[in-house]
Amino acid sequence: MISLSSSRTLTTYGSNAQHRAPASGAGGRLTIAERNGYFANTQPRFHVDKAAVALASIAVLSGLCLLSSSVSAMSLRILGDQLILSGRVADGDYDKVKAALDAHSGIQTVILRNSIGGHAPSGYMIGDLFRQLGMATAVSGYCYSSCSRMFLGGQERRFTDDFPLEATEVGFHGHYDADGQLNSHAVQQYGLKRWIIRHSDGKADLELIERWINIPISVGMIHFYHPTLAVAKGASSFLCQGTEPAGQRVFGCEKIVKSALDLGVLTTADYARSNDYANVQATIPKRPAKSDYAAITELVKVPLTSSEGLEQYKRFLEAPVPRAFAIAPSQSNWAWNSGTWDAITLALTRWEQRAGQPCFLYAVDEDVVWQGPLR
Repeated sequence: MISLSSSRTLTTYGSNAQHRAPASGAGGRLTIAERNGYFANTQPRFHVDKAAVALASIAVLSGLCLLSSSVSAMSLRILGDQLILSGRVADGDYDKVKAALDAHSGIQTVILRNSIGGHAPSGYMIGDLFRQLGMATAVSGYCYSSCSRMFLGGQERRFTDDFPLEATEVGFHGHYDADGQLNSHAVQQYGLKRWIIRHSDGKADLELIERWINIPISVGMIHFYHPTLAVAKGASSFLCQGTEPAGQRVFGCEKIVKSALDLGVLTTADYARSNDYANVQATIPKRPAKSDYAAITELVKVPLTSSEGLEQYKRFLEAPVPRAFAIAPSQSNWAWNSGTWDAITLALTRWEQRAGQPCFLYAVDEDVVWQGPLR
């Protein structure tokens, strides 16, 4: 069980937000969100070099451009023949899900969208319920920990094409205590290994299961993406221990040769299509056009009054794409993200949701796109 609210890559923040320690459940280590990397200027600045997520995907910890974590139960929506579940798994969700399925006999597929997991017993019970009813399951975005067991309960298991390839994954690990440390007793008590073997239709690799259910800290996880990701990344399955160097992404973790399809995590490589696909697509920001304001390397024209912000902009220039750098109307605060498909969203929404005012994109990838107020 992971105590945080999302996951993803390199970012830095800057402004007057207070430093916050890693979310509980991480044992004082980087959370999944941190391991994927976010930065924004804060006073004092909270510099987080991430290495994993998803995650991922996607919530982070400090800084002005940060989304707060949510501890509420899963949201539930019925659209045609689909039940769409999203958010954290909570005690009581089994009853809600069962009631919805009992009341709507036409539901064929359960869409699991952007869930970090949560209440362990509910994950097992809901997964078993799906298998008993012959439900199909599909991941939209990320589905971690307890959510992954709900997914594995599906008779037919697929990924959706709602989000980009590298932002669609299911992640498995063991059971953990409140400090994010492995709870071996719970792993044995729940029979996690046997449960995975049974629900993967006997295809899961026994040695590999043993490794992932015994990952020592909760931010560690085995991440399964669609098999076609191997073309770009050299693999589509990645085993992260949670102890990787700061700044390392999921794709820098140990590559696993076998895919989700090989191991029975997926039953088919065909994509499912969510009934709210168009709405999801509308939330993915479009890349703005290049402006004529300046060349991306013209530091003198960057509209920042903070010397620290300018130093961070230099770091941004050295970071890999996708990347985005945003500046607040005051021109003294900033936020940037790198290395994740939703870099634009992460650089913009943190400020707006935490500070209550918009910030503006200055640069995206290799171009200046600044359309805000000038110096």
